[in-house]
Amino acid sequence: MSRVPSFKNIKKIAVRQRLERRHFIYGSVLVVIIAAGSVFLIHLGPYKPSLAANAHQVEYVRAKILGVMDDPSTSAGQVVQVKLLDGQKKGQKIIVDRTYLLGDTNSKRLPVGSQVLLTIDPKNGNQYSYLDRYRIPGALTLFLVLLALVLVIGRWRGFMSMVGLILSIGVLSIFILPRIIAGQAAFATCIEGAFIIATTTIYVAHGFNKRTTIALASTLLTLVLIVGLVVTIVYMTGVSGNPGDAVNADEQTTYIQYAPHHIDLGGLLMGGMVIASLGVLEDITTSQVAAVAEIYKANPKQTYSQLYHRGISVGHEHIAALINTLVLVYFGVALPTIVLTVLYNSGPLLVMLNNEPIMEAIARAGATSISLLLAVPLSTALAVYMVPKWSIVDR
Repeated sequence: MSRVPSFKNIKKIAVRQRLERRHFIYGSVLVVIIAAGSVFLIHLGPYKPSLAANAHQVEYVRAKILGVMDDPSTSAGQVVQVKLLDGQKKGQKIIVDRTYLLGDTNSKRLPVGSQVLLTIDPKNGNQYSYLDRYRIPGALTLFLVLLALVLVIGRWRGFMSMVGLILSIGVLSIFILPRIIAGQAAFATCIEGAFIIATTTIYVAHGFNKRTTIALASTLLTLVLIVGLVVTIVYMTGVSGNPGDAVNADEQTTYIQYAPHHIDLGGLLMGGMVIASLGVLEDITTSQVAAVAEIYKANPKQTYSQLYHRGISVGHEHIAALINTLVLVYFGVALPTIVLTVLYNSGPLLVMLNNEPIMEAIARAGATSISLLLAVPLSTALAVYMVPKWSIVDR
């Protein structure tokens, strides 16, 4: 004999169905808004290469190393025989000259069989010149190994995380970079790009569900705080993104000052801090929301205070691990700058630390670490408030 469902159970089912329909409608509207907004903002990218710039365009071709000999006419030169892999003269063998950094064995090393990039300049009689090693095959192999490991270990969720990564790279390369290069406000562009990345990739990587929605809300709220935090840190430390006349000034940063369009180095520095903080935010918010949801699921009768304290204890472990990781990452990235500063600066320790490139690294690490600290209690509190309300119909 079948059991007749009680009125209480029927009411729960009705409430659950209404919430599911509401979440589906809200989610569909949100996805449409995000997609339409992303397409609109991406098409705002004003960068268009001019015809004048391409009138004497340099051609790039690949070549395979057949032999390398030291150039007797110079102390840091080589004569390289290559076989052309691209262009009108594909298959032909030519000789090009190459210079390397004197005393650096890695710079001098050019294995036979490896590929290099050559340039053909119409202004120079279409002569071939050595440009650089061709590193794309190595990077592609690295990506394929990463993809294979993600699929084997992470399975479907890992695959979706790779899709999210591709979307993030797409926003950076299609929206953020062209606008900055074209002279648009770097800081504002990076903020817009960060919000686009946050609202699209988090659902792709973690799925469209209640936990992800809470994590997204936490991420966006913390991101707003980070924007103000970055401005405050830059003001307090006095960093400008401009290396000035420092001995160890970054060469690429110096070249930005002579770009065809004006690029605000200070805005570029602050925008980079915002985007760098975003990666940490998504990791923390999704982990904290998931932790709170599982703790609540284990004991739905616990109070808000008990749920918060148990959830924040998980966040303390994240903080201890990630802050150390962030400091090591930024120290590793800035290690060449630090070495050059110590090598060419004879002043005391405080003078060396006061150097612009080192202070920029400290400011970046500080901004990312503080964003981590802000994200843990905020995402935990929001999850503690929302999870019981969204789970009450499942009791």
